[in-house]
Amino acid sequence: MQRVKTPGGAPPAILPPSAKIAWRGVFGVLAALGLASAADDTSSMFKPARAVPGGLDPHATITSIAKTQDTAAITWSGFLKPFTVERTPSLTPPLWETILSTTDTQGTVPAQGDMGLFRVQSPAPLYVGAYICGGCHDGTHDQWANTIHARAFETLKAIRQDKNASCLPCHTVGYGLPTGFKDEVADPMLAGVQCENCHGPGGRHVADPDDLSARPIVTIAAETCGGCHTDFHHPTFDEWLDAGHSHVSEEGMFNSGVGRMYQCGVCHSGAVRRGVVRDYDEGGDGSSVAPPTITDANTYGQVCTTCHDPHQSFTNVLLTASGEPLLDELGKPIEAKPHQLRNPIGSVKFMSFLTSTNPMNFAAQYDPDIQMCGQCHNERGAAWNGTGRPPHHSPQYNILIGQVVDPSLDTNHWNGLPAGHGDPTAARPDGNPYQCTACHNRAEEEESPTPANPNYTGHRFEVQLLACAECHGFLDEPNAEEFAEEVKRLFIQEPTVERMEAVIAALNNWATNKITDLYVPGSTNYVTFIGTNNPALVVPWEFSTIGQLNAGKKSPPTAGQNRMLKFAPEILQARFLLYMVEHDASYGVHNPSYVRSILDKAQGLAENAPVIPAE
Repeated sequence: MQRVKTPGGAPPAILPPSAKIAWRGVFGVLAALGLASAADDTSSMFKPARAVPGGLDPHATITSIAKTQDTAAITWSGFLKPFTVERTPSLTPPLWETILSTTDTQGTVPAQGDMGLFRVQSPAPLYVGAYICGGCHDGTHDQWANTIHARAFETLKAIRQDKNASCLPCHTVGYGLPTGFKDEVADPMLAGVQCENCHGPGGRHVADPDDLSARPIVTIAAETCGGCHTDFHHPTFDEWLDAGHSHVSEEGMFNSGVGRMYQCGVCHSGAVRRGVVRDYDEGGDGSSVAPPTITDANTYGQVCTTCHDPHQSFTNVLLTASGEPLLDELGKPIEAKPHQLRNPIGSVKFMSFLTSTNPMNFAAQYDPDIQMCGQCHNERGAAWNGTGRPPHHSPQYNILIGQVVDPSLDTNHWNGLPAGHGDPTAARPDGNPYQCTACHNRAEEEESPTPANPNYTGHRFEVQLLACAECHGFLDEPNAEEFAEEVKRLFIQEPTVERMEAVIAALNNWATNKITDLYVPGSTNYVTFIGTNNPALVVPWEFSTIGQLNAGKKSPPTAGQNRMLKFAPEILQARFLLYMVEHDASYGVHNPSYVRSILDKAQGLAENAPVIPAE
């Protein structure tokens, strides 16, 4: 017999190690033949068929039925095994018969007439509570105990909603199920959001820890969080579904295998990033990273747990340049990692993550002190002498803090610190302690939210112009948002675009006037810059892979790149800076003074670039 500790001094529960949960309730979703939804792609990580209140849904859910002349192929989603497939010819009355028992999530049954209705049942969930889990997982349990999830039931009590059946599924464990939370007197150990909300019921695992089929689920699927973080009061999941972060992986992006995963997946796949960050957090050097399956790498974009650590809260605060806690408008220290963020909301350290197919590359470069967004939205190892293609579409962090690769371009520093939008060491409006989150995650609570007029949590990551008004002191003015838009357009973006056009004109002028015999067929420069292309379509100063500023045009062959590198490297530097601004995509908003300075430098480089001789 095995004793397991229980909370509050209650007598210990005694479970035989080999105990099996044999009771089966009506856990399943009815599906009429031909009317079920399409199946989710399967992977090694469990992906719920849908988001439901309370976390992981223990019910088995039919996802598709396909009938042929002789058989019906049924697939379903579920994690409590074994599964029992039942059929009834009618619901008036239901006459259920078992037609298949399996541990798989699909099966084929003989076709019989119109087939009727199917359901899939699974073993009943047995919940035990976080205290029991903590008997073995004490470190994780102790971290979780300091999170707001652990106090979720207390938040209901504070507003006298602790008996509200519409609230309890998301503030307790297993509410509405036979072994789940009923009330605080009967089930105090199941109050709050606990391990089993996200990992599934743990009773069978406690009864027999060696039974691999009974081990709790580990998944990063956003649906696990989405069943509670939804609706018009707090539509975090709904907003995320509309955001690019939810689908940053292109279809089949990682089909080529682990090399591609480690090269691009640390930012484009939540499953890959989970693997490399976990290895780093456990002290690994990347040599033993366990890669996800290709399906997982392709399936999961930047999910909730990519940015938020569900197991722990953090207590560190942002500091001023002198090392003192930075205070908000109310005089309270500003949290560096609010909302259980894995990385801080602000930093000034340089970051340029050089991609590689080697998993050890991540541990060698990862810096947990770089702010959350900057972990991916950085230069990604771009350099001016990289002639193959323009810089990656992600240098926002570097522009924000005024630190591009070339130290001579580090011009946005006064007294050793960045200023304005990129400065987290000074209060607003002179600095910006919240950096990216100030503008891209600004939440907006409606006085009386409705489905047609919901609250906004900031998880579409769209720019909120009211953030400009709030920071710069005109939030209470009429038409504050429209005024902010006009200021942004007239005083920042349009002047930036004009400077970019001036750089492009200087580059075109250099190509026309300083590449000797460029348009003389058969000359060295014609062959190396034009090649077999139509001269009218070639942009001689472009990268080998044409950039988006000249989409539809042709780039010079590699030989032309080599001649620029040899005779006029200033052109390579100028176009690199031009594309850094283009790919930042804010057109100056992230750091107006810095963008002006690097575009002016780019124009000067292009205007004074040397001649490429005829040879």
